[in-house]
Amino acid sequence: MLYTAENDPELGTWLRHNADSKSPFIRTLVEAAKLASPGEYTALQRALRRFRASDPEPDSSVHTLVTDAYKVVFNEQKELDHLDVAFTRFNASVFDNAFPETKIRYASSIVSQEEPGWPIGLFALPDDPVTYRAPSQFRLDVPHIFIAEKLSGVAPVDEWVLLHEMCHYKVPNHGPDFIAQVKQALDATGWRTLIGSF
Repeated sequence: MLYTAENDPELGTWLRHNADSKSPFIRTLVEAAKLASPGEYTALQRALRRFRASDPEPDSSVHTLVTDAYKVVFNEQKELDHLDVAFTRFNASVFDNAFPETKIRYASSIVSQEEPGWPIGLFALPDDPVTYRAPSQFRLDVPHIFIAEKLSGVAPVDEWVLLHEMCHYKVPNHGPDFIAQVKQALDATGWRTLIGSF
């Protein structure tokens, strides 16, 4: 479904909150979003999400998770039904239901301190170390797998990234043991995850 600024369930509150922003640029961006046709608004949504991630409205479900190893900006309320189903399927068929409840979320930003570049996925645990904890810092309640928002609707790549991140339950790094774990997981799927016919 194509949305407009008036009926977007994800960004509507942020747009209304920023209609009178102190920033002339944000005010102009919000006005442009309000004037946009549904097609034009769809093209603007990615940029709007990024601005919202850096300055969410009060009581927003957009969170910034910061640990010693990574920083992730994501929407806690935006559920990904098809990837939740894929997680359940992989957990049963590849990993013998070894993994606990895990939330899958798209991230508007993933920055890793340990790996260069822009990761497209991240496996995060509630007890990932935080040396300098800020007051009221957001923390996870259950494990999360984050997938870069740019992969939304890009099948089978989104499921491949999900399977890759699930392998980090077994091996936390990207060394030879991890490569063996990924190969084992792909063998269990008959490599169908990579060709989109699982």
